[in-house]
Amino acid sequence: MTPTNATLRLVRLDDGAKHPETTRQTQPRRALSPRRRKILIPLAVVWLVMAALACALLLTGTKPSTAFGDTTAVPGGLARISAVIPLESDGWVPPGSADRLDSAVQPGAHRVRILLELTAADAAGLSFDAADYSLSGVGSHATALWVDLSQREAAAGTSVLATLVFEIPNQAIALVLDGPQGARLSLGTGHHTAP
Repeated sequence: MTPTNATLRLVRLDDGAKHPETTRQTQPRRALSPRRRKILIPLAVVWLVMAALACALLLTGTKPSTAFGDTTAVPGGLARISAVIPLESDGWVPPGSADRLDSAVQPGAHRVRILLELTAADAAGLSFDAADYSLSGVGSHATALWVDLSQREAAAGTSVLATLVFEIPNQAIALVLDGPQGARLSLGTGHHTAP
């Protein structure tokens, strides 16, 4: 038995040191060394540029072009490129006067004749306006040097064959005929001449 005035004394086995689970030991943060900072800042800039480019590409997604020979929708019907013919290969000359075709071809370029077939599918018919068509892929939009008729109307169920002449570079680059309401028709690469 213990006397009534005796006190119990508890002794810790770790000699009074703080228990690691009950206290958080904080270590001082080390500052970034100048060498790490020199690497980290350019990496962050590159990451931001890549993220901005990815956003720009996703937000300005260009509609893919229709393959050469396939049809695409245009207001009032369907359109397709039936042929792309270099002018120097077949000796074609335009009917009537063509002052812009009388000038010399720019060095490193050649002229092509694009045969655009338009079919009126709507009951109201189809309206062709050459001003609605331009060529992209050469750094900017190029307009036709010559068009057989600048405007035509087609009744429902009929077709119109339009001839457009463009001057394009000799390099095999992706060229697209842009039409009304985002219609895009690929020219293919079979018309390119050797540099």
